[in-house]
Amino acid sequence: MTFGPDLVWLIEQASLGVYSIDLFRSSLSNIPAGPGPFTTINETGGKAPEGTHNLALIGIPAYVKPSASIIVRAEDFDVAMERAWELYLLIYAVKNRLVNGTWWRETVMTQEPFDLLADEKERARVAFNFDAVKRLSPAYS
Repeated sequence: MTFGPDLVWLIEQASLGVYSIDLFRSSLSNIPAGPGPFTTINETGGKAPEGTHNLALIGIPAYVKPSASIIVRAEDFDVAMERAWELYLLIYAVKNRLVNGTWWRETVMTQEPFDLLADEKERARVAFNFDAVKRLSPAYS
């Protein structure tokens, strides 16, 4: 449903990351060595979709509710926390607007950025999770 690519687009538009340079999708991403910050988008389970009268008749949800975990790595904890807050505020502000050509009704933050254990390269990790409510992308509707 292009949730991950939508998030990449949103972050790149705000100049807070460049895909495959310092912005990645999935826990399988090969995060480069270096001070960072490096951001990873991990799509998580989400919630049940919403139907509407018209769309329910043809079996298509009106809105889907994907979720994601955003993880920022950096050698300096304060750098990781600052980038996490920038991303948090960027995503929090998405209400009733197009993101990468798909209508997003809202985002709901499930927690503020928090400290995780260091990664395998001893860099600080700061994360937060959120849910979104959005239309299906055009490829699926």
